[in-house]
Amino acid sequence: MRYLKHLQDIKFSPLALLDLTYIVVLLPLLLILKIPMLIFVGIVIAILIFKRTPTQKLGIFFIFILGVLALYLSLYGAFSFRGLSRLKLFLELLVYILMIVVAMQRLTREINFYLLISPFLFLALSLFFYHGMLMLIYVVFELFFLLWMILSHRMEGNVRDGFASSMVMFMYSLPWVVVLFIFFPRISFEHANYGFKSESIKRMGHDGTMYLDSKALLVPSERIVMEVGFENKIPPSHTLYFRGSILYTDKKDHWEGLPIYVKRETKPFYATTGLPIKYQISLYPTQKLWLYTLDMPSRMVKGSTLDRDLITTVKKPVKEPIHYEASSSLSPRFHDILDKKTLQASSFFDREQNPQTYKEAQKIEEAYISMPKRAKALTHFFKMRSLTYTLKPDALDINHTTDSFLFDTRRGYCVHFASSFVTMARMAGIPARIVTGYKADPANGLKNYLAVKEEDAHAWAELYIDEHWVRFETTSTASKVESNGEIIDPNQSAQSTSNSLYKEVNLYLMYVKYQVETWILYYSHIRQLQLLDYAKKNPAFIVSFVLSLIALVLLTFIIIAYFKRPQYSSETLAIMQPLLKRLKKEDHLRSDEETLHQYLLRYSNSYPQKLLIAEIDRLYEHMIYANENSKNKQKELKTLIKKFLKQKNG
Repeated sequence: MRYLKHLQDIKFSPLALLDLTYIVVLLPLLLILKIPMLIFVGIVIAILIFKRTPTQKLGIFFIFILGVLALYLSLYGAFSFRGLSRLKLFLELLVYILMIVVAMQRLTREINFYLLISPFLFLALSLFFYHGMLMLIYVVFELFFLLWMILSHRMEGNVRDGFASSMVMFMYSLPWVVVLFIFFPRISFEHANYGFKSESIKRMGHDGTMYLDSKALLVPSERIVMEVGFENKIPPSHTLYFRGSILYTDKKDHWEGLPIYVKRETKPFYATTGLPIKYQISLYPTQKLWLYTLDMPSRMVKGSTLDRDLITTVKKPVKEPIHYEASSSLSPRFHDILDKKTLQASSFFDREQNPQTYKEAQKIEEAYISMPKRAKALTHFFKMRSLTYTLKPDALDINHTTDSFLFDTRRGYCVHFASSFVTMARMAGIPARIVTGYKADPANGLKNYLAVKEEDAHAWAELYIDEHWVRFETTSTASKVESNGEIIDPNQSAQSTSNSLYKEVNLYLMYVKYQVETWILYYSHIRQLQLLDYAKKNPAFIVSFVLSLIALVLLTFIIIAYFKRPQYSSETLAIMQPLLKRLKKEDHLRSDEETLHQYLLRYSNSYPQKLLIAEIDRLYEHMIYANENSKNKQKELKTLIKKFLKQKNG
């Protein structure tokens, strides 16, 4: 805090304080401005810097025309009633208009109501464009800065005293803010759109199809699709399958879901076996209907539909980040009784399309009557083909995809493995289907937090064995794994081939961000009930909470005491304060126009027997005007003052 001393004598004019405020509140919005509007803002700033006198009406009119032109060029192509039905574009228009008005008012170099209220409007508008943790921190800073500037203005431009007063007010309010936040959560408006359309920004999402050609499922991006928070620690790696869509129909170059004419019972067969687990998911926009849950979901997500195949969907595409709670029974299988049409769809294949695969599948079917043994033999066959898992496979013959993969290229990734495995399983007499979703990587997890990225998109097979759908990880049959053109050990940890330190730091940052967003940005009545329920079951948590609150109160009072302590222009004057307080207590008051030397001299004249006062006065004058403010002199002054105070007490 010693740096604040340099602000002691700094005072700003009201216009300068207002300009500082605009700089702080406009920084986030500058990132969304189009180039024409940035040029306009730059021109206005240049005029304010180089032209010290108020701009005349003609100049202000020219700035207005320039601003309107910049606005038009910035929104060119989207400037229509249809375009403005999008909330973000509409708010961007409001920001541009407000900037033009503020520029015109500021060029007059006079403070008016518009200039005073506009910083708060800019702050409010910025909240519509940014929703993350960084913006949360910056908004708190903005609020503090606005209070600082207001108090500095009230204190005639003294920024140091304004800062101290702002800190005191913030510290007084902090414990109350925490308590009110916990017990009075904000109202959720997550389903409100105010009649506006959402934006088209999206993450990669599954849509009930899987291509095998150049449009195959492959997005090697580290963008986060969803963030998952578990009640306890992250489950084992082999259970981290997030179910997306189910594919039954082979269309040569792609797979689709069940035909429209196949109507199944809506009552699902919930998973009842396996490790029960609860978790929360923050899903980013995918523009699709699918929600993702761990295999196998044990109950329906609120506001969604869970079908017979345990696939979760919503009525409208996910166009905004959504947050939902789910529970699953971690198991690679679940019981189901197939109807005739679903059984047919799960068993259909074209023997002429892949004759080589059909020939090998028939051998397996004839050799094994038991379905589990057939599946085991099928897995063994794939392992014996010396298949290579690679993200840069050779193109397949679309008319004979399975034969092309198993007997020709032998190179591919999850979609090729899953498609070929399901096709051959059907040829061997085992009903089968493809599941698309995400296979999360535990390396992207920390404590109870797990980040699922676009590159985690995955496809696997489910075989119908003994009235159960059973998951098969088809890529595990690969004999070799190719990464960046090099063959690596399939069991080699991906962590060893990457910058582990960078990933670890980045993961901690994502973890902190997720916790803040979960418990602060998205803290609602439901979160409150969860917190209270957890407190009931864990008395230790209540003790920790109370102790933390007490520690927070103590910390705030320490900070308040620091900023409320008297500030002096010199260390010597600070040493004199106990003496001055004692003289004041004796009703020997100092007048406003009186110097400290005159004040002490008047006291000496009134009480000539108090010889120490004259000695203190001489030493003080010598330290101040002779500039001999050494440690020894300060120690000597303190000793004289203590002697005087003791004499008085005696």
